[in-house]
Amino acid sequence: MDFYKGSIPIFDPDDPAHAEFLDPKDQCKGYTPRDYDLHPEGMFAQPDQMQVIPQSEWDARYDEQEAQKSSLEHLFLGPDGNTPAFENLDQDGVGYCWAHSTAHSVMLDRLRRGMPTVRLSAFAVACKIKNFQDEGGWCGLSAKFVRDTGIPSTDFWPEKAMGRAFDNPKTWDNAATHKIEADWVDLTKQVYDQNESDLQSATALFNNLPSPHDFNWWSHSVCAVRQVRIEKGSWGKLILNSWKGWGRFGLGVLRGSKAVPNGALSTRLTTFSGS
Repeated sequence: MDFYKGSIPIFDPDDPAHAEFLDPKDQCKGYTPRDYDLHPEGMFAQPDQMQVIPQSEWDARYDEQEAQKSSLEHLFLGPDGNTPAFENLDQDGVGYCWAHSTAHSVMLDRLRRGMPTVRLSAFAVACKIKNFQDEGGWCGLSAKFVRDTGIPSTDFWPEKAMGRAFDNPKTWDNAATHKIEADWVDLTKQVYDQNESDLQSATALFNNLPSPHDFNWWSHSVCAVRQVRIEKGSWGKLILNSWKGWGRFGLGVLRGSKAVPNGALSTRLTTFSGS
């Protein structure tokens, strides 16, 4: 296996040898493709105001981030590149990846804006949406909930907990202090072709906007952290996964044709709070 910067594994979904890492038997996923009859394209505003960064500028953008150590990758891994700002969330064998990708995006937005680290409960969001059932979803569904209601910290709804006792007013008062205030949404290939969707995804990542990504081939949802150069002319997406012990601190790089998301959004702004 190849490694990005010598330590973060690079996964090529088109390589059969990587199947055991991308689909381990002891890990659950949970993404289900969006049902456009229930959730039509018009339910979200389109990112038509996004000015995409052409691929001809990617090298310069990447080099600048490397020189200044200013990317989300650098912020997450710390000054020494070996001290993550927080431990990645763990979906613990429950099919709630689609809520964890959004939870990670809010945590990463807080990191880039200098707010205190708060562990957020993806289980709270998914349990409320799915009536406490272990069911799949997609990142746009969890993001809509976090826009409308927010996401509580694990002090109010513990990680991996599915008990109804945590569904109380104090929990949702806390959730309201962690809302998505603005995002680019609905970057799907049903609306845009793959090349354009990939340009928009890369643009958001070069602007340090954490971006939940859904992948049909993987039946999985993860949070994209950065558009990274693997080698000259070859690009991939650095992702933060919700599987314990996966990759390096939960990080891995997807490369190849299947690194283009089938559904994605980018978190632009979350509620500013000290807790």
